[in-house]
Amino acid sequence: MSVRERSSSRETSQTDNLQLSEMKMPFSQWERLDHDQLNMMLDLPVDQVHSQFKDLLEFKNHQTCVKDAALLDYFVSGFCWAREMNFTCQQISFIMALLQHLLYNIKNNQTSFSDNFKVFPEIMKVRRPSAETDTSALFDADQIRSITHYFRISVFQHYRLYECLFSQQRQKQLFTTEKCIEVVNPVDFVSPLEEGMSADVFFQHVAPPCVQTPEQCIQDSHEQNGEEVECEESEEDQTGFSVEDVREMLEETTREMLAQLQADFTEKLRAHEETYTSRLERLQKV
Repeated sequence: MSVRERSSSRETSQTDNLQLSEMKMPFSQWERLDHDQLNMMLDLPVDQVHSQFKDLLEFKNHQTCVKDAALLDYFVSGFCWAREMNFTCQQISFIMALLQHLLYNIKNNQTSFSDNFKVFPEIMKVRRPSAETDTSALFDADQIRSITHYFRISVFQHYRLYECLFSQQRQKQLFTTEKCIEVVNPVDFVSPLEEGMSADVFFQHVAPPCVQTPEQCIQDSHEQNGEEVECEESEEDQTGFSVEDVREMLEETTREMLAQLQADFTEKLRAHEETYTSRLERLQKV
């Protein structure tokens, strides 16, 4: 490479650095909060920070609207992360403004992932120290790397979700859906068992009484009369036997059972005897 080409390339790089350093930023600080408010919020717990951002950004439906809840979490997470990094109020305000700027590009400008990803390093380059500028930069090199890592995992990693959040109409709900539900008549059916109540207690104290028809009453009366007749006959039969009769009946039954058992036992012994006899004859023949 000649000396003229080197000098021209050096001049070009210096011109690019000068244009980059003199580039006008679309924002410098977040307009929603001044430094006094930020100082006050630095000492608040997370739930109070959440409440402050809810009132500040007017996300009144964050408990029922997915969009408001996601955006509120977007800003609260960014503020809490910047506070944990021990950033100053000016640095935190810049982080919040950068979050809002990237979100504005997604929502209003429909900026693609690649274009928005190109804007981010250009903005951060202006805020880092360089040899050609003063040392009064907003962030140092380590802070720039931490900010880049946070924006990568919080914004750009979920870029499609934020695009879907602003492009899809999630507020449309069906309020005119009609459904036919068959209601069971409570008069014809017994109410369900109470929890912890036994069936006996339920049917005795809770269940409504059953209304019987005349036919059921006649049938129940016949059944009761039949049971009474059977009870009377059994009582008469029991009164007709004495102790001696019962003893004779038991002795006769016992003799019959023993005779049957003895016959069965004799038959089994005879079968075993024939089996062993046939086996002995076979052994003698051998």
